[in-house]
Amino acid sequence: MLRISLRSVRGLGSRPIAAASGHQWQAAVAARPAGLVARRCYADEKAPISQVPKPPVSETNTGSSSETPTTTPREANIEASTIRAENVPLTPPAPEDLAKVSKTETSAPTPPPTSGRSRRLRNYVLTLVILGSIAFGSGVWYSRINDQFHDFFTEYIPYGEAAVLYLDELEFRKRFPNISNRGPSSRHRDTGEAVRIPAQSGISWRVADSGDDASRQSSAVEGAQKAKEAVQSKEPAPRRKVQPVQAKVIEEPKQTAPAAAAAAAAAAAPSDYKGPEVNEPSRYPPAAPIEPIYFPEVNERVVHDLAHMLNDLIAVINADNAHGKYGSSIEKAKNELRKVNEEIDHIKATVEQDAAGRVKARMEDFDKAANDLVTRVESAMAAQEAGWQREFDAEIKKIKQTFDERVNIMTERERQLNEERVNNKLLEQAIEIKKAFAKEIKKRVDAERDGRLGKLEELSKSVSDLEKLTSGWNDVIDLNLRTQQLHVAVEAVRASLENASHPRPFIKELVALKEIAADDSVVNAAIASINPTAYQRGISTSQDLIDRFRRVAAEVRKASLLPEDAGVASHASSYVLSKVMFKKQGLAAGDDVESILTRTHTFLEEGNLDAAAREMNGLNGWAKTLSRDWLGEVRKVLEVKQALEVIQTEARLQSLKVE
Repeated sequence: MLRISLRSVRGLGSRPIAAASGHQWQAAVAARPAGLVARRCYADEKAPISQVPKPPVSETNTGSSSETPTTTPREANIEASTIRAENVPLTPPAPEDLAKVSKTETSAPTPPPTSGRSRRLRNYVLTLVILGSIAFGSGVWYSRINDQFHDFFTEYIPYGEAAVLYLDELEFRKRFPNISNRGPSSRHRDTGEAVRIPAQSGISWRVADSGDDASRQSSAVEGAQKAKEAVQSKEPAPRRKVQPVQAKVIEEPKQTAPAAAAAAAAAAAPSDYKGPEVNEPSRYPPAAPIEPIYFPEVNERVVHDLAHMLNDLIAVINADNAHGKYGSSIEKAKNELRKVNEEIDHIKATVEQDAAGRVKARMEDFDKAANDLVTRVESAMAAQEAGWQREFDAEIKKIKQTFDERVNIMTERERQLNEERVNNKLLEQAIEIKKAFAKEIKKRVDAERDGRLGKLEELSKSVSDLEKLTSGWNDVIDLNLRTQQLHVAVEAVRASLENASHPRPFIKELVALKEIAADDSVVNAAIASINPTAYQRGISTSQDLIDRFRRVAAEVRKASLLPEDAGVASHASSYVLSKVMFKKQGLAAGDDVESILTRTHTFLEEGNLDAAAREMNGLNGWAKTLSRDWLGEVRKVLEVKQALEVIQTEARLQSLKVE
C-alpha cells in the first residue's frame, strides 16, 4: 500500500505529537496528558488563513520520504517570549473534518495504477511482431531451398520477393567479391538488338605492310608468320565484348565476306594469263587458287570458327601464290573439317536419341505413378464413402429410435390427459346431480311444509328417476373405464410385440385383454382369429423377417436359375451365377424372380409387410415352395396386427358411444 506522509507537527519536548485520521486522532487526544492539551505551542511557520491544517501523521504511518522534524529547546523561552496574535495557531478541527481531509489528501497524490489492458496489448503486439519476424525469416530461408515454396512465398507474401532477391544478391557478391570492381565498359546488357561488327574488324586476308615490297621470290612462310602475329595481336580486341552466341552465328557470314572477296579476286587473277606467242618459248599456266570452304547449313559455332580460320589461311596462301605448294595440305584440312562436322552431327543425333529414350522412360514412370495415385485415391474415396454410409445408417437408426420414444411419450401423455379430462367431467356431472337432487329435496320439503302431502307420489317418482339416472351414469363410468382398460391392454400387447428382440409368447397379454373385453363379440372374434402358435410361441420381429428373407432370397435366386431336370453341374452353375448376377434396386418393373425379390425387399425396408407378402405370393414353382415357410411367418405377423387393429377400432367406437 502506498503511504503519503503528512507534515509532522512538533509538540512539547523533542517527541512529535502523532495523529492519524479519524479514530487515531481521538485515541491520541485521549492518551495525551491534560496539561499538554491545555497548553499551546508555537507554530514553525505561519500558515495562511485559507489553508486547512493538515493532521499530523503517526510514527508508524510515516513514509520513507517524509522528513524528520527538527526539534529545538523552546520550553525555557515559552513564558519569556511574547505571543503575537498572528502567530497563534488555528484551533484544531473536529475529528470528523480531519477524517475527510486526510482521505482527500491521501488519495490525491496516489499515482494512477498501470492499466492491465495496455500491458496485455503491448505484450500481444510484441509477441505478434516477434512471431511474424521469425515466420518471415523462416519463410525467406526455406524459399531459398525449396522451389515450390519459393514461388508461393514470393507471390503471396508481401515483400517476400524483395527479401529473397536481397539475400541472393548478398550471396552472389560474397561468392564474386570482385564483380563490383569492373568498369562500366565491361558491363553489357542484352537489349535484343542485332549485333553489328565493323567491316575492318577481325582477321583480314591482306598481310600487314612491313615497309618493304614483297618480291616474287619472297617467302610465303614469313608472310604467314606475320599474318599469324597480326591475328594474335588483334584477337583480344573482339573478346572484350560479351555477345550472345546466336548473334555471332548470324554475323559470321558477314565476317567471311572479305575472305570470299579475296578468293574471288585470286580466282580472277589467273584469267589475265595469256598463252605464249609463236616465237616465244612455251610456259605453263599458273595453278588454280584454292577454293574456300563454307558450311551454310551448319549451326555449330566451332565448325564455323574452324572454317573461318581455314578460309583465312586459304586467302593468305592465294595472296602469296603458294596454292600449288600447300594445296594438298589445305584439301586434307578441308576433309578433316568435314569429318569433324559429320562426327558432331552423329554425336548430336546420339545424344538426342538418348535424351528421347530417357524422356520416354520418365514419362512411363510418371504415368505409372499417376495410375497408382488414382487407384489409391479411388480406394480411399470408396472406404470413406462406406464409412459415411455406415455413419448415416447409424444416425438414421438413432433418429428413428428418438422419434419412436417421443411418440410413445406423447401417446402416454395424451392418454393421461384424456383420463383426467373424463374424470373431471364425471366429477362435474356428479356435483351437478347432487346439487339438483338437493334442490329437489329442498323443494319437496318446502312443499311438505306447506301442507302438500298429496304430492308424495310425485316425489317418490322423482327419486326413482334420479336413482335410475345415477345408475345409468354409473354404467357409463364403468363402460368408460372398461374402454380405457381395453385401450391399455391393446397397447400393452402391441408394445410387447414391438419391443421384443426375439419371438416370445404373449398369452398373458391376450388373457388380460379377453378378461377386460368380457362379452364383447368383436374382441372375442378377433382374438379367436389369431393362430394359436402365434401367441404360444410368439411372432418374428421385422428385423428377423428381413434377415430370413435375405437367406430365402438367395436360395430362391439359385432355384430360379435351375432348369427342370437339373444336375450337379446345373446346381454349381446356378450357385456361381447367383453370386455374380447383378441385383436390381428399388421398385423394379417386371414379373421375373429378381424383380419380385427386389420389390419385396424394398417393401420390407419400408415396413409394408402386406405388400411384401403379396409380392412373394406371386412366385411359382420351386421359388414359391422355398418361400412358403417365410410366407407363413409373415401371415402370422399380419394376422396378429390385423386383430390388434380390429380390437383397437372397437375400443375407439365404444369410447365414441360413451361421448
